[in-house]
Amino acid sequence: MADGSMNIDAAAESPEATTPPKPAKKTKAARAPKVVREQAQVAFPYVDADAAISVVQALFGAGGVPLTRDQLAGAMKLAPASGGFAWKVGAARLYGLIEQKDGRNSLTDLGFAVVDEARGKEARAQAFLNVPLYRRVYDEFKGKQLPPRPHGLAQAFVRFGVPAKQRDKARLAFERAARQTGFFDHGSERLVEPIITGGAAPLSDRGNEPPPMDRNLSRAPAPQRKGYHPFIEGLLESLPAPQAVWPQAERTKWLRAAADIFELMYRGEQNATPGVQIGSEARDLQENKPTGPEPIRG
Repeated sequence: MADGSMNIDAAAESPEATTPPKPAKKTKAARAPKVVREQAQVAFPYVDADAAISVVQALFGAGGVPLTRDQLAGAMKLAPASGGFAWKVGAARLYGLIEQKDGRNSLTDLGFAVVDEARGKEARAQAFLNVPLYRRVYDEFKGKQLPPRPHGLAQAFVRFGVPAKQRDKARLAFERAARQTGFFDHGSERLVEPIITGGAAPLSDRGNEPPPMDRNLSRAPAPQRKGYHPFIEGLLESLPAPQAVWPQAERTKWLRAAADIFELMYRGEQNATPGVQIGSEARDLQENKPTGPEPIRG
C-alpha cells in the first residue's frame, strides 16, 4: 500500500527479522602453565651429619644386624612412613654409613667405624667427603676462603647443581655437617680437613676410592639416570607389598611424607592451581596406586 503498511508487515515476516542473532563464540580458557621442575644435578642431604649418624646408632644399638624398614623405624622411635624417617635414612646412605639390600638396612664398614671411639673422628670426616656436594665444595675451595654466607655460598651451590629453591636448606645442612665432622674446627671461613693421628694418608688424597655404598650415589648424576634419589627410594621401599592390608591412616601419612619430599626437591610453576588436598581417607591413593617407573639399574 501507499502508506507503507505492507512493507512493515513484510519486513516483520522476513527471515532476517525472525532469525535470532548468533551467539558469540566462546573463547578457550587459558591453559595453566606446565609444571617446571628443577631436579638436582648433584646429590646432597636435607639433614645434617648427626641426623644421619642417629640411624647408625639405632642399627648399632639393635645389635648391628640388618633391620627391615619397620624394625629400623621402631628402633629410631619414628613412623615408617614419616618424612623425618625417610630423610634420615636417605642421608645415612648418602654419607656412606648404611646400605640397603634385600629390603633390609645394614651398617657399612664406615658405619661401624663412625660409632667406634677410636675411629669415629676419621670416619665422620670421610662420611662428610662422601657426599657429592660437600666433596665438590671442598675440592673447589681447598686452601681458600668459602664464599660469604649466606648468599655467596648459596649461589655457589646453585652453580654446582643444587636447585635454587633448595639452596638455603642445602647450605644450612652443609654448615651443620661441616661443624659436626670437624671441618670447621679451625673456623667457619674455610674447610680444613681434620687432623687424624696414626699416620694415615689424608682423606682428600686417597684418590677416588668408592665409598662403602652404592657407587651411583657417590657422584653427580650422569645424563642417563642410574637410580632414584635416596629420598624417593626410601618412599618406594616403604610401600607395603601388593595385596597387603594398608590402613587409610598409614596411606595418608605416606602421601604427606611424599608431598613434603617433593616440596623440598622440586620447584612448581608460578600461579599454579592449588594441588590435591590429602584427606584422611586418601581416596586418590586408593584409585591411583603409585607404582612409578622401574629404576634403571647400573
